[in-house]
Amino acid sequence: MRVVVIGAAKTGYAESITRKLINEGYSVIGTYDEEYADNAKKMQAEFSADVLTLKQVDLSSRNELSTFVKSVEGEISGMIFAQFFFYMEDPDHFDHLMWDKSLAINLTAPNYLVHELKDQMVPGSSIVIITSTEAYRGSYGASAYAATKTAIHNLVRTLANNLGQRGIRINALPAGWIGGEMDTDEVFNKSRSLTPLGRLGTDEEIANVAYFLFSKESSFVNGTTIVADGGYLGSDPLSKYEFEDSRK
Repeated sequence: MRVVVIGAAKTGYAESITRKLINEGYSVIGTYDEEYADNAKKMQAEFSADVLTLKQVDLSSRNELSTFVKSVEGEISGMIFAQFFFYMEDPDHFDHLMWDKSLAINLTAPNYLVHELKDQMVPGSSIVIITSTEAYRGSYGASAYAATKTAIHNLVRTLANNLGQRGIRINALPAGWIGGEMDTDEVFNKSRSLTPLGRLGTDEEIANVAYFLFSKESSFVNGTTIVADGGYLGSDPLSKYEFEDSRK
């Protein structure tokens, strides 16, 4: 069983997804961004080439995407897209090049890969695209990121309509605030207070949900979004403040 993982060597939940798939018996054909070359080298040294093959790909480049697709030979059991590009914008001095790059990586790349790899996917294959709870919120400094995540959710519905007749499922997984290198950052501390579970999610928790959507355990789940955010989207900060203030 072979599966394509986009962003397979990206530290965080992407790497956890790769490891989860390997532990479940899959062989992973993965990509990584130049930023994660060192981690890719470590992972490739840890696993044999029969289990893990990693290729550096600039997801904003159509030529590099095409080259990667041509390198994927034979049948595959699906794809998990776990890469993203985030850029904090300055609304007063908008960078249109960064907007274009965001759309290229977060929206165009997954759409391209789905269409170019679908003929190699066997019936019963599954596609999972990791997105973000930012898709459900208006943004202040990440309009491109948020817009692409919302667009992916709609695209998933359309792709499900067309891929279903091939026996291929596709779903999106919006992740909430996930722990990692920035756990102590004030933004992350604030997110803890707004998440009903009172903590950040873990990489392994996102990997577990991604695997559920990828596996036969979710065989009738198709064209939808499954949110993993600890209840974050259901929490209204003003309502929370009002309630807490009434109890003083």
